[in-house]
Amino acid sequence: VGQDWLWFGRLTKTDAELQALLSDADTQFFTLTKDGRDEALLELKFTADGTCELAYFGLTPALIGSGAGRYLMNHAIRSAWARPISRFHLHTCTLDSPQALSFYVRSGFTPFKRQVEVADDPRLIDLLDKDAGAHVPTIG
Repeated sequence: VGQDWLWFGRLTKTDAELQALLSDADTQFFTLTKDGRDEALLELKFTADGTCELAYFGLTPALIGSGAGRYLMNHAIRSAWARPISRFHLHTCTLDSPQALSFYVRSGFTPFKRQVEVADDPRLIDLLDKDAGAHVPTIG
């Protein structure tokens, strides 16, 4: 999940950092499975100040267009608001699927801020395969 969109944030973490994320009682992880393979990822991160971030949400091509995204998002919304939170939010970026922002808006999220973030291309620093995110040109 995410390789086509050049997700690399977790690839920069050490094993200890990843284990800490997986062990965090304030983080929930969900997946959808098709034909015995995990084909989706949902991560909800709850904070002490009463917010929940939809930290990761994605499907592999095996599930895109199947209705699985709506199912998973509905699960995310129910799970988030089942806890005593005052805000449920997410971050997306221009490298995400072209349908992502409109999907999030249809799911009840409201865009409220834009900012520029700069990072090295993960394909050029060996975090992802050179052929990942083929729709995004490389400059190297």
